[in-house]
Amino acid sequence: MEIDNTPGGIPRLGVTILASGSSGNCTIVHYGNQAVMIDAGLSCREMQRRFRQCRCLEGIEIQGILVTHEHTDHISGLRTCSEKLEAPIYATANCARTIRAKDSKIKQMATFAAGGSFDIGPFGITSFSIPHDANDPVAFIITVNEQRIGIATDVGYVSSTVEYRLKACDALVLESNHDINMLAASARPWSLKQRIMGRNGHLSNDSSAQLLEKIIAPNTRKIVLAHLSHECNTQEKALECAGQAIHELRRNDILLTVAQQEVPLETLWLEAGE
Repeated sequence: MEIDNTPGGIPRLGVTILASGSSGNCTIVHYGNQAVMIDAGLSCREMQRRFRQCRCLEGIEIQGILVTHEHTDHISGLRTCSEKLEAPIYATANCARTIRAKDSKIKQMATFAAGGSFDIGPFGITSFSIPHDANDPVAFIITVNEQRIGIATDVGYVSSTVEYRLKACDALVLESNHDINMLAASARPWSLKQRIMGRNGHLSNDSSAQLLEKIIAPNTRKIVLAHLSHECNTQEKALECAGQAIHELRRNDILLTVAQQEVPLETLWLEAGE
């Protein structure tokens, strides 16, 4: 992966997804040598191993860990990562209470209200509520120098809030969890299928593509499809569905890619004035 993240001494804003899927989620947004981590669903050892695979993350200092919600695939390594990195944890108050009930050894967490905004180093953080079967789940818009990165996974349906907040981002990390037909044909119990397809479950490829048609703006240049189901989706199906929506908008200038569970995604760089 690319090493030089400050060509000519000018920092660049980057997004590196270490893992995405039902077995663990972790995303790094970095600017110069500072970064925030979104979710810590990998063990600390695995997170560090993947850090080493991404040479552009050498020397990066994690300023804080943002938690979207308390499901295990988003917080399994939270305490150990926070302690090892000496990075504070940020979560909504309700989410923080649920996390403490699961792990009483977690130290003090900074709490915020869903919909609120705050700063961590150079990063402007705006949270917003999302529909999911968790305790006060949120997604995030992260802004540096007026460049906006929207990160929204584990979204049951596209609420007006989700659509409004994700409009006009320079880069998007958006859930494209399942193909409807593959989910219907899978051996999963009917109750699980209902949960996934329900209003507090996960976005299908079709729903994600329909959302993209509404939120892509002239400044949108990079889109990552995330949290794909290993059993009920394929990269090809997700890319085809989203790619068709982008094609209909006549936007051949957009880089569309898919985050993976097993290996980090190559870092996406946001260029100033793109």
